[in-house]
Amino acid sequence: MTMKTELTMNHPRVRQKRSSYTDSQFAVSQNCILRTDGTRRTICKFRRTADYKSAIRQSATLRYFRRVSAGLVTSRPALQGVLAGEGASQCSRGGCAPRKSHLAFSLIEMIGALAVIAILAAILVPPFVRQMDKVAGDDEGAALKSLADALQQSILRKRSIPSHTDWAWTVATELGVDMAAVTTNPRGQPRHFLIDPALQVGVNGGGLPYTQSNSGSVVTNNSGTIPPVSPRVLILSSIGEALPAGVSSGVATAANFTNIWNSADGTVPPAPVFSGWAGGTNDLKVQRVDLSPLFVRLLLSQNASPGANPRYSIDSTDWASGIEIPKTNFIERYYIQNSVLALYNNTEDLDSQQILIRNNSFVYDQNVWRGSIGGEGFLSGLDIASVVDRYMAAYPNVRAQYGANQQAVVVQSMINFMDRYDDWATAGFPSSSAPTHVAVQNAQAAMKAAVQGQYLGGYNPIQVNCQ
Repeated sequence: MTMKTELTMNHPRVRQKRSSYTDSQFAVSQNCILRTDGTRRTICKFRRTADYKSAIRQSATLRYFRRVSAGLVTSRPALQGVLAGEGASQCSRGGCAPRKSHLAFSLIEMIGALAVIAILAAILVPPFVRQMDKVAGDDEGAALKSLADALQQSILRKRSIPSHTDWAWTVATELGVDMAAVTTNPRGQPRHFLIDPALQVGVNGGGLPYTQSNSGSVVTNNSGTIPPVSPRVLILSSIGEALPAGVSSGVATAANFTNIWNSADGTVPPAPVFSGWAGGTNDLKVQRVDLSPLFVRLLLSQNASPGANPRYSIDSTDWASGIEIPKTNFIERYYIQNSVLALYNNTEDLDSQQILIRNNSFVYDQNVWRGSIGGEGFLSGLDIASVVDRYMAAYPNVRAQYGANQQAVVVQSMINFMDRYDDWATAGFPSSSAPTHVAVQNAQAAMKAAVQGQYLGGYNPIQVNCQ
């Protein structure tokens, strides 16, 4: 039996087959010991090496050649399957069947995986999209507020209000960004600048643009001079559906401006312009800008000042271009906050300069400019609050009826008289027997006594050194 095996293995065809493979494919011969036991079977034992799987494949190849030598296998495809590393257990007399891969997906498995992915996408994508829209909406709202703040800062700094043709350039310059970043939002939608059609600002009213001069804003009606009328603008855009074609930068119609201004955030304004708009309630982003707080009121008058009229100017120190303040009337104007007021006396000299940060008033009295801190009203051209303050700060007459407290008594008696007079006027000025008339008469007598208590009777003042 041994002789026959050796002859078979030395057959020319077998040697030809064996010589067609590389040494690496028969490296198993170095690790396998072939022997024949009593059952006439060839047993291949191999040692476990790092190339364990390769050794198994090579062992299967070796067993195949034994079967070739025995005349049991002659199919070339089977030989190719064995050389490809397929197990000998899949071979038969008709050849070796192709080995199935356990890593591939079947068509049913692929369809199932795609179905699971589609279900997860249907569940997760809508909330994700809504969250992205919310983030985009919040960012756009914050961006519009930044644009509005920059617009107001520019107005305060330049003393001018732009129109719809140059608002974007004004804001971009103030922020130091490209103008496209102002006119277009991150989602590619345009931003629009709408002006209230009722806006009136400047001399005798007018629209935008407005550049402040010495004259300031002078709007008059039947009640006299009034503040700027409806100085309101809108900045709006969309993060979703494009805005209606009727929405464009410029002076809006009264209905459209009012509807947009009065609509709550997160809602779509009513018709006409938004009628049939396909956008969602959170797509529209609106920034409302009321410019009224940027204006301050200024009152100027003169009292008991002989000679030429004094003058004033705004943001300049040119007396020649200043505005005269008449003796018979006062001047009322509205100016943008932080404007610098220059006051001149009647000899063309600069008296003082004031920064207008709130409503205020000044009076030219006895050729000297005097001011009221809080902008209180005038009575016959005089600032009552300033007069009272100076009276209370005066050095007291220690020999007055109430000594050092005499000024406080006088002031309180005047307040009491004015309160009782107000009660009498409210009652319609009844006759002398009416309680309100009696009360005002008593208050008047007390005020007179308090004033006379400073110097009449035994309350003679004495000479003291000036403080």
